[in-house]
Amino acid sequence: MIMKNTQKKLKAKNFRYLTKEIIDNPMLYIHDFFRNQTDLINWQNDIHLFVISGAYPAMSTGGHPENGYNCNQMIKQIEVAYVIFKQCGLTKHQSPLKLFATRKDYFNYSYGPKFTCYDKKNPYDLICKFFTYQSLRKWYKIMDELMEQLTLKRSLDNAQFGDSIIAIREFLICLAHALYYIYEDEGIALPLPTYANIKSSIAQQ
Repeated sequence: MIMKNTQKKLKAKNFRYLTKEIIDNPMLYIHDFFRNQTDLINWQNDIHLFVISGAYPAMSTGGHPENGYNCNQMIKQIEVAYVIFKQCGLTKHQSPLKLFATRKDYFNYSYGPKFTCYDKKNPYDLICKFFTYQSLRKWYKIMDELMEQLTLKRSLDNAQFGDSIIAIREFLICLAHALYYIYEDEGIALPLPTYANIKSSIAQQ
């Protein structure tokens, strides 16, 4: 994985929900969500239920207000991850659909579940995979289609997602773990040379 040195200025008008303050410091959102809104296990369950209900509305439990809230928060988290992806100069992953780099990573997932890369929690690796699989614009489209089908309580197209729904669900859960790992570490640590002098916009305030 290679990190770019060039960055494009991100603005609130480029996103649906992010404010300038969160773009300047994504930790504001990450701290609030995992401290005050929910925990990782419950959020993972919410993502799972939202995806399967949106992909196959017959399994939906009805028009609960949580569906709209959960969709809103998932999109916010996709946007926050995109800010991190751009601000940290991360690039696309060579093998985004490869779940495990080593057998140890498989066991961490199986018994954790923990998402690791070479036996270490690696949130930026997960974020790179997420935006290699789909662009921000395509993730918007996926979330809109899931919410629309869930709201209408019927599938717009039986072949709309196909087998890709498995990857969609897994990537959304991976992203939740990535942001939680950043929350645990009070920020994201990138491997930089000793001479680097970086002013981070995602450090804790």
